[in-house]
Amino acid sequence: MKVPNPRVGGCALGAALAIAAAAPVARADDSAAAQALFDQAKKAMKAHDYGEACPKFEESLKLQEAVGTMLNLADCYEQEGKLASAWGKFLEAAAKAKANGQTQRARIARDRAAALAPKLSHLVIDVPQESRLESLEVRRDGTVVGEAEWGAPIPVDAGSHTIDAAAPGRKPWSQTVAVSDGAATALSSVPQLPILPPPVEAKGPETATAAHAAEPAHSTGDGPNGGNAQRTAGTLVSGIGVVGIGVGTVFGLLSISKHATVTSQCSATTCKSQDGFDASNDAITFGNISTAAFIVGGVALATGLTLWLTAPRSAEPGAPTARLLVGPANVALAGTW
Repeated sequence: MKVPNPRVGGCALGAALAIAAAAPVARADDSAAAQALFDQAKKAMKAHDYGEACPKFEESLKLQEAVGTMLNLADCYEQEGKLASAWGKFLEAAAKAKANGQTQRARIARDRAAALAPKLSHLVIDVPQESRLESLEVRRDGTVVGEAEWGAPIPVDAGSHTIDAAAPGRKPWSQTVAVSDGAATALSSVPQLPILPPPVEAKGPETATAAHAAEPAHSTGDGPNGGNAQRTAGTLVSGIGVVGIGVGTVFGLLSISKHATVTSQCSATTCKSQDGFDASNDAITFGNISTAAFIVGGVALATGLTLWLTAPRSAEPGAPTARLLVGPANVALAGTW
C-alpha cells in the first residue's frame, strides 16, 4: 500500500481552504457594494433625483439580486416616466418574490404592474412579407427583435427609439421613431432592403493600362472634335507659313533692286558713291531677311499641312497620311493622298 506524501496532502488542503475562503470574501465584497449603492439610490430617490437613483439601483441589482432592489428600481423607473421599464421590472419582481415564497411582495408587484398596464405606450415594428429576407436582423435600440415580435404591439418607454434592419448583401436601413406617452401607439415599417452593388475590384497595372487605352482620349485630339481642332490649327500655321513666304518674296525683290544699283555704282572692291555703299548694305540686309522669312514660312507651311492632313477622321480605307521631312538644306512633305 502506497503511503501518501504528507507534504502533498498539506498543500492540497491548503489550496482548498484558500479557494473556499476566497469565494465568500468576493461575495461579501459584492454584497457590501450592492448595499452601499442601494443606500445611495434611496437617498437620491428622496431628493427626487431619479437620474442618479435609477442607475445606482441597476448596478446594485447586478451585484446582488434582491426582490427589494427590483421593487425600488421599478418604482424609480415609474417616477422617471419610463412606464414600460417599470411595468416589466414589477412583473420580474413578482415572479422572483413568488419563487422565494414572499407572497406579500409578489402581490404588491403584480398590483403595481396591473396599474401601469393601461398607461403603457406601444411600438409596432411591421415587417411586410416582401421585406422578409433570409438572415434578416431587426433591432430596436440595439436589441434584436425576434420574428415573433414583428407586427405585435410591444410596450416601450415614451421617447425616441431607433429601428435598424440588416441582411447579408443588402443595404442596411435605419429609422428613428418618436413614441408619445399617454398609451400612444407608434408604427415602424421595415422596407425592402435594396441589393448592394458588387464591390469594384482593384485594377492591376496591366488591367489599368488596358482600360486606359480603351477609354476615348478626349484631351489628345482624337475623334471628330479633336480632328476639327487639329485641322484648324493646321490652317492657322499654314497661314503663317504663307505670310512668311510672302515676306521673303518682298525682301528678295528689294534685295535684287539694290543689287542693280550696286552693279552700276560699285566694283568688286569699292563703290564710287555713298549711294552705292548704302545700296550694297541694304542688299545684304534684305537678302538675309528674305532667306530667313523663306525658311520660317516654308517650315510653317509644311507643319500646317501636316497637321491638317493627319487630323483624325472616321476610319476609312485609303485615309490620307503625311509626314514632314526636314533635311540640312531643304524641307519636304511626303505621304499618300
